[in-house]
Amino acid sequence: MSTILSQYFDQEKKQVLEKCLVCGQCISKCPIIKYTNLEKFDPREVQRKVLEFLENGTEYDEVYTKSFACMECYKCVKNNCPKGLSPLMINEIIKWEYNQRNLIPILYTDPKDDNAKQRVLSSIQISSEEYNKIFTPSTKDTVQYVFFPGCNVYLQPEKVLDALDIMDIIGEDYAFVPGMDFCCGNVHLEAGAVDKGYTASQELISKLSSYHPETVILYCPTCLCRLDMTISKVSEIPFSIISFPQFLTQNIDKLPFKKEINKTVTLHEACKAAYMGLDITSAREVLCSIPGVNLTEMPRHGLNTACCGSSSMDFFENSMAIVRDERLQEAEETGADILVDICQTCHNIFAKEELKYTFEIINYVSLIAEALGIEREDKFKKYKQWGSLKRILEDAREYIAQSEYPRDTIIEVLKNSIASEESHE
Repeated sequence: MSTILSQYFDQEKKQVLEKCLVCGQCISKCPIIKYTNLEKFDPREVQRKVLEFLENGTEYDEVYTKSFACMECYKCVKNNCPKGLSPLMINEIIKWEYNQRNLIPILYTDPKDDNAKQRVLSSIQISSEEYNKIFTPSTKDTVQYVFFPGCNVYLQPEKVLDALDIMDIIGEDYAFVPGMDFCCGNVHLEAGAVDKGYTASQELISKLSSYHPETVILYCPTCLCRLDMTISKVSEIPFSIISFPQFLTQNIDKLPFKKEINKTVTLHEACKAAYMGLDITSAREVLCSIPGVNLTEMPRHGLNTACCGSSSMDFFENSMAIVRDERLQEAEETGADILVDICQTCHNIFAKEELKYTFEIINYVSLIAEALGIEREDKFKKYKQWGSLKRILEDAREYIAQSEYPRDTIIEVLKNSIASEESHE
């Protein structure tokens, strides 16, 4: 049975077939295309094949590459197509078609899966008490704010704990809705599972609404953009939405910084939030409020920022690596001591590469927490850099003993994610 969202996708598909000029602009301006096998193709010819696929189901390798190499950076959503179409939406319609026709398996992690990697990896990085904290929703009835971290940050659970500590310091009336048990639907939509994405989004909106908040604070930039670009088109959202950095800028005077960082930092912002115009300045304002922080910008920043490679890592890992390395080299050339990232996916992609550069890679929430005197280790970054199953198991043995997951499950998840190679032994 189709949902309102799949009906919306169908309507958008018809709009593409009716309005597309086949100018190829969406392909020629895409920042990942030049690092794929489409580099030498005529963009107009590729787009013609896209239309043939959507209209007649004719399969082309070029159509697959155009869609599945997409970084989901949102750069093309606004002010790109002369007919006002969203190239990102077109890519997602293609994936939806692939999913409906069972053309290829599109594997992804459902946050609700009991053995989802985020759940398992969280359990070996923090204590069982802390684990329960980040998976337990508030029992309040009516609040001014609801804080929702999204699902992917659970790979890096100390950041959820840091954010909650910061929320408590600020002292506003808020409720906490954990990620994983709730999801904006993005993971499903990126895999073409539109109806599942709609169901997830409605469950989230219902849960958030149950607290009758004035404002929902979203930690995850993807949640922020997904609700704005897609879910708001088919659902009523009965509260205002802001990013966590925006909430921090509104309450920066309530943060009692205790430690001077005394470092030069450069900022890799959440590209999609900048491209969508949803949050361009707040992370900078927060960073510049931290004692001892000197911000130096990379050439590409603000509305002209660059992506880390993001979603292309799932199907076009080599292309993603080129984009990632270009960005990290750009950071290196600033001479900064620290590259500060905002998005947890960027941190996931960058973490292991820190060993190749002269700067540290630190998430902004970790830096804020440090300046507030909150000390938590970024175990995810450390484990990604180690890449050794034996070494990780030894380091995490205390929390493994507390984990609700069997050791065999933990080992399997580690092998399939961050410890696939026995290195650094």
